[in-house]
Amino acid sequence: MAKAIHPASLLLNVVGLYSNSYAFKSMLRVPLPLGFGGLFQFLTIISLTASTITFSLQILRFFFPKPLQGAYQAVSGLATPMEGLVSLMYWPMMLHSRDLLVPKGSPFDLPLILDLSLHLWPAVILYIDLFVFNSEYKRSTHNVTAIYVFCTLYFFWSSYCRSVNGFWVYPFLDFFSVPGRAAFFVVCATVCVGLYELGMYYYKISHDVAIQTIDT
Repeated sequence: MAKAIHPASLLLNVVGLYSNSYAFKSMLRVPLPLGFGGLFQFLTIISLTASTITFSLQILRFFFPKPLQGAYQAVSGLATPMEGLVSLMYWPMMLHSRDLLVPKGSPFDLPLILDLSLHLWPAVILYIDLFVFNSEYKRSTHNVTAIYVFCTLYFFWSSYCRSVNGFWVYPFLDFFSVPGRAAFFVVCATVCVGLYELGMYYYKISHDVAIQTIDT
């Protein structure tokens, strides 16, 4: 039976939802010439959508804990490692060279508060909720499969957007050959799965429980 959500978890997810809403609202106001696919060419925006759904489900679970357990488990199992991957890739690349992620000559510069809302806070909040409050989480082999399926779909989606627009939304992707780019996406998917498994390992430590694996 699903346990009631801790009030502190409710507050944490409300903060996460507010932060994500601010990020979405701010990005929609930015007149970027993105072409076909718009903002949803960005992995950041796709993962932000997944974490927004996760925050919303967790808030609803405070009132309806049992009916939404399965949906929350499925979405958070993808959103949490995805947001971890976004943070893990974004900050080293941005600190090394802004040109890897933003086209040269682009006047657009993210304010720090928006940058954090897009590329840090979602991952931090999701992992805090997992390690501190979520004592009923179960590892699912379907979550692992979903990560690889998503990364495959994103590879084809971003490639199609490139064929229509004539440019990669992330400039560093232009450095690769097609096989090299495919290999990069495979590596990213594997790192994402690694983050999922690492999260499950630290979940076991933080809650002092054995990890349960489910196939749904």
